[in-house]
Amino acid sequence: MTTQYDSAVPPVHIRAAGLRGPVLGPFADDGQWSAEPPPDDDQASGPAPRGLVLRPASEIKIRPVRWLWDTTPEGAPPTSHGRIPLYSLAIAAGGPGLGKSQFAVWMTARITRGELPGELYGKPRPVIYAAAEDSWAFTIAPRLIAAGADMNLVFHVTVVDDEHPHARLTLPVDTSLLAKEAERHSVALLVMDPLLSYIDKGVNDYRAAEVRQALEPLVAAADRHRFTILGLAHFTKQGAADPLSRVAGSGAFGQLIRSLIAFAKEEGEQDGPDRFVMSLEKNNLGRLGLPSHSYVIQPVTVQTEEGPSYVSRFVLGPETNTSVRDVMRDEIAPSGDKAENDEVRMWLRDYLMDLGGAAESTDLMKDAGKRRYSRPSVYRAKTKLGLITRQSGFGKSKTSMWYLPEAVPDDEPETPSATP
Repeated sequence: MTTQYDSAVPPVHIRAAGLRGPVLGPFADDGQWSAEPPPDDDQASGPAPRGLVLRPASEIKIRPVRWLWDTTPEGAPPTSHGRIPLYSLAIAAGGPGLGKSQFAVWMTARITRGELPGELYGKPRPVIYAAAEDSWAFTIAPRLIAAGADMNLVFHVTVVDDEHPHARLTLPVDTSLLAKEAERHSVALLVMDPLLSYIDKGVNDYRAAEVRQALEPLVAAADRHRFTILGLAHFTKQGAADPLSRVAGSGAFGQLIRSLIAFAKEEGEQDGPDRFVMSLEKNNLGRLGLPSHSYVIQPVTVQTEEGPSYVSRFVLGPETNTSVRDVMRDEIAPSGDKAENDEVRMWLRDYLMDLGGAAESTDLMKDAGKRRYSRPSVYRAKTKLGLITRQSGFGKSKTSMWYLPEAVPDDEPETPSATP
């Protein structure tokens, strides 16, 4: 016998015996399922027991993925470079001092100005910024000013509780209150820095199931009330070369987050400027393998009524072939793969010899990038070859020349290459 289903059939409720409403009960005398409500009895007036609701897939409203942050270049397929989806939980993670908080401020400023590429471009929206570790007066507010945020659209959040005068924002206790305020003010982004610090102290943050139960209501509220969550997290000191597994609390985050943006510091010259890289290491609703970006943390002086405030800001740089995963792999196994090291070392020596024994480091790195050699592997080769570094100029005009030892001019002292 073939059974046909009507796509217009209403949801079927599966309830325990004693509950009013359609019930899939036992077979009737004719061998068919009975959908009749059970007879009234004393249990009908009590609390409703646990039940299930079945909905036909035809009733599910299909929604396209929309992106809070979308770096799709001109000419590429639309939204093909989406990085943070709307109404979801994204994590920005990295070690200490890598600019995660400055990145969150940068994103806040772009959203309040309507300048973040994506669904909200040209549509300034408010942001709730919850910071548990940094001072608003000394750090957060000056950073927001330095990043160019519309200060009228950034909200600091506190908890008012007559019974607990020192109460602080806590999840999941304050989830519904937070969601209501986000909807009332048409908030686009909720920043929680760091996310785990807002979990109720009764939750064991080493137990993924408990953390997940504390965060699931917030993730559901973000979708229902139309705001996105950017949670900041720290990397553990030890672990594999997998950014997601290195995120503190990753056992819970891994199943809840839709996007992971990771941060790392590249290996570079000992006296050179710090070089940082930012990679999209998880993207459940879009493409993986999107280009990484370099970035810098730039010092800024903000004038206040009581004198200057010295802070820093995040500045997004160009794309780079080095990823956070590459940096982690080199940190765990600094010696690298011997065959790869030999290949890079031979290329570097040949490159310099073809140019008379010396080359400007920027040009050299561009060629290394085309060959997909990571910066750490190039610097290891530099050290092995004993290259000499000569720097000249200042600021943006500063240049760095790499010399083979036999090609260093005799009229200047040598500065041997050193491992950073």
